[in-house]
Amino acid sequence: MKAFLKAIIGVILLFFSLNYPLQAKDNYSYADKPSEDNNDVSDYLDHYVSNNPSYLGFGVGSFDTDHSEMSAAGTIEFRYGKKLFNAIGPLIGIMGNTDGGFFGYGGIYGDIRFWNFAITPFFSVGGYDQGGSKNLGGIFNFREGITFAYERDNGDRIGIRYNHISSAGINKQNPGENELLVTYDIALPF
Repeated sequence: MKAFLKAIIGVILLFFSLNYPLQAKDNYSYADKPSEDNNDVSDYLDHYVSNNPSYLGFGVGSFDTDHSEMSAAGTIEFRYGKKLFNAIGPLIGIMGNTDGGFFGYGGIYGDIRFWNFAITPFFSVGGYDQGGSKNLGGIFNFREGITFAYERDNGDRIGIRYNHISSAGINKQNPGENELLVTYDIALPF
């Protein structure tokens, strides 16, 4: 397992070390504004938590990463770019693993962008079909996590995601599971 994690981290670091420009795309600067506008919170949110394009995301990695029932996993996810209050957008997706477990979900996410980097926390609810995989205690579960990604010049993103699925104590049995995924998100024109 440690070799697997080192390989994933090595690939991500290699990608980040390539010679991509690390500057804001629109050359935005608070210095260009009159000093009385420099601390405007809405201006900060408009720039760093703004309407992005929608994304179709793909991820591959491990399901139940830190336990004995670990298996390979994959996700497909759609994140709509228009956001409520310019900060929170909807997402839908499906996760499957090689033991036959599936989790369909819908929820919310936010993007926090700094130069060519994006941090995307998310929260969702959904239904889990165990198949031959780990028993998570019931069908209804929550899925939350965070993605750290590099945004390429064409808008696509490559990153690493950590997420957790559990029932938050709603079911009698609540073992939960953690996933570690390498992700690639394709920027869509809407």
